Amino acid sequence: MQEVMTSQANELAKATGFIKRQRKLTGAGFAQALVLGGLAKAAATRKEQSQCLSQTGVLMSVQAMEQRFTPAAVAFMRALLAAVLNAVVMREEPIGLLPQFNGIYLMDCSRFTWGQIGFKLGVRWNLQSGQLAIDLMDLKQNDQKSRGVAAALPQGALHLGDLGFFKLKRFADWNAQGIYWLSRFKVGTTVFTLDGKPLDVAAWLAAQQGAVQLPIILGVNNPVSCFLVAAPTPEAAKAKRQARLQAEARLDQRPLSKQKQALAAFTIYVTNIAGLTFPQAHTLARMRWQIELLFKLWKSHVRVLHSRSADPIRQQCEGYAKLMGAIVQHWVLLVSDWSFLETSALDALRIVRDHTPILLRAFHKPD
Repeated sequence: MQEVMTSQANELAKATGFIKRQRKLTGAGFAQALVLGGLAKAAATRKEQSQCLSQTGVLMSVQAMEQRFTPAAVAFMRALLAAVLNAVVMREEPIGLLPQFNGIYLMDCSRFTWGQIGFKLGVRWNLQSGQLAIDLMDLKQNDQKSRGVAAALPQGALHLGDLGFFKLKRFADWNAQGIYWLSRFKVGTTVFTLDGKPLDVAAWLAAQQGAVQLPIILGVNNPVSCFLVAAPTPEAAKAKRQARLQAEARLDQRPLSKQKQALAAFTIYVTNIAGLTFPQAHTLARMRWQIELLFKLWKSHVRVLHSRSADPIRQQCEGYAKLMGAIVQHWVLLVSDWSFLETSALDALRIVRDHTPILLRAFHKPD
């Protein structure tokens, strides 16, 4: 943190043209004021930002600071964010969550936009070590192109992702590498029994009683040996699911397929974990929501997309800064041995916010 927010920030400020000649303002001071100031108070006024800058040792009026929000400032803050994302921070001792797996990796992408501009983040989070691997992506880039998806996983790890990361070739590679995976079943995927006969999943499940587990082969071009684990969906949840599917079909202006309607009556997972019961599979699948809660924390509570200004330049600078603040907060929690099993992410954020002035002083006077 010290290196990124001081010496590296100053180097990037010069490289991006944000600082052309040394005056009162430094790249490190500007970054610390926005990053830690935004972390401490998401809705900080311009005067409060200027006061935060003064705590870094730079005395500058509100008007003078306002003039520093330029396209070069956006380039500087984005470059600094990229540097922050390259840092690797994790717990010294992994938490004892499902120790039978050598890491539990959650993968997802989320969009961060201000009007027509913004970016996409591909995030891979190891729940055991706490390490975040984040890929800064273009808005139009496909989720499957995230570097986090292609990055190697250790043998014995478990990967949990949504249907956006459903890919048979990847599942087959993980089978060969001794990596565990679990995913919801993707409608339209060809399924075979172990003796090579096509399986009508909807019809087969309709003929069963209760939860089932069946060894299957997924796909034709990249066949994957795995298990289908499923159970009937409760009536209330089934009705909601079918209503959502119909709404999506109307939005896309296409008819809802009979196969989707039939499969909506079941909750279906595919996995390479042998002997997994439906309750176990359902519990593992629900763990993926932790990354959704992480995105919610960043957007709703760190308020990455919130700005008092209507200026797109300032919105981007503050947005990049708040996202860095969220990552710094995550680092602080990791080195503090925080566990989401004991203290909620929101409560942990409040605690870190209360101590942000101490962090700011530590950057300015590390001794």
